[in-house]
Amino acid sequence: MKKVFVAAAAALSVAAAATSTLVMSAGPAGASSAGAQFTADRAALGTASSAFDQAFAAWERSGKSIAQTSSFAAVYVSALEAQDHTLLNQTWPAGAIADIDAVVRGDAAVQGVVSALPDLASSSSDTDWFIAFNQDAAVGVADANIVRHDLGLPLTSYS
Repeated sequence: MKKVFVAAAAALSVAAAATSTLVMSAGPAGASSAGAQFTADRAALGTASSAFDQAFAAWERSGKSIAQTSSFAAVYVSALEAQDHTLLNQTWPAGAIADIDAVVRGDAAVQGVVSALPDLASSSSDTDWFIAFNQDAAVGVADANIVRHDLGLPLTSYS
């Protein structure tokens, strides 16, 4: 089951990291600078996602208890919270504001699932966690893609 977790964490990491290599397409005047801002903001989250993925893979190889995930889960949750704070305290084109709010809500769902990881009690809980993580991460990527569309950026995928 741990390998399934690694696949889920890797997929989220790839989707978040993809924002750091985006090339902006033509769009409305304000959307160009906002697109660069969003891309830079999400690149920071991509770095945190990659670190979470690497720590998760190392934990899987270690054979340690699931309680040992608490330190790297907390770091990732903190990165998500910081990202959301940054997004909410920046200026966005009017058409993107509601979608930025949706990204923040999606990140909050991922935060909740990742926060629960160290407290799982059984393999059936592992399966439930995996399903919730994948669902929330996929919704988060979809929400971010709506913002990317608003800002004239290419979309990313979650696999």
